[in-house]
Amino acid sequence: MMLLSILRGARSLLSSRDVQRDLNSNSSFWAVLQPVQESFRNQIFVDEATDFSPVQLACMSALSLPAMPSFFACGDFNQRLSSWGTRSVTEVEWADSRIGIERVTVGYRQSRELNEFAREIVRIGGGADYDVVLPEHAIRDGFPPVLAENMCNDPDVGIWLADRVTEIERSVGQLPSIAILVPEEEQVRSVAKALQETLAEQNINVVACPDGQVIGQDNDIRVFDVQHIKGLEFEAVFFKDVDHLAEVYPDLFDKFLYVGATRAATYLGLTCSGSLPPAISKLRPMFSKEWSGK
Repeated sequence: MMLLSILRGARSLLSSRDVQRDLNSNSSFWAVLQPVQESFRNQIFVDEATDFSPVQLACMSALSLPAMPSFFACGDFNQRLSSWGTRSVTEVEWADSRIGIERVTVGYRQSRELNEFAREIVRIGGGADYDVVLPEHAIRDGFPPVLAENMCNDPDVGIWLADRVTEIERSVGQLPSIAILVPEEEQVRSVAKALQETLAEQNINVVACPDGQVIGQDNDIRVFDVQHIKGLEFEAVFFKDVDHLAEVYPDLFDKFLYVGATRAATYLGLTCSGSLPPAISKLRPMFSKEWSGK
């Protein structure tokens, strides 16, 4: 708030022709404003804007040139993965009252089934539903998400995941891009190692991606901490221990699930150590046990 007050006060003063005229004078009282003026930019672009607080967005906006204030931000309120992030259009307008709001309502990434599943996550979480539709030329039909419960042993999870990967490979004809999402960073390497051992006979490589690093080849199965997967896209995505994810992020669980689900183009799978979390129990009818029997 202090930084925002400084930036806005400086912008107001620097809009004065008299201040601008005297600014470069060594003896000028206004020389204190020089560092602020040097920080101005012709254009400000903010990606994943909803992960920043309204005050942070306002500070960014205040860094645009006073004479030509160009500020562009994009984001999805349903993909807010920070407790302090911006939650509504009202908060965006507080950050910059001049801003115009445009909504993107056409989704190009997902199949019809996964698009509808993602929308249901938003509905039960009380998020903003913008009625995202698929383009007319898109291939609409895909596969329902699959669910495996009571997977409390890693070997059982590995076998189930291996079976689903085999289904995908058989359906597609080759192994597409696949991501495994785990609730915590400490599980990334251990899950990758266990799954690698399970899939060794099938000559499928599994790569741990610590701290969200995108490493490995396109046909490798990659394992990520769920908090690092924004901006990534895969043909198939699996959540491991989604019930534990609900325990780790009780206030942001629906957001993490939505973000993860929207990373998948065609295939989505969830495993639970116990049962499906109560927060998403209403989604149970949308799941299948396997894709071959959809």
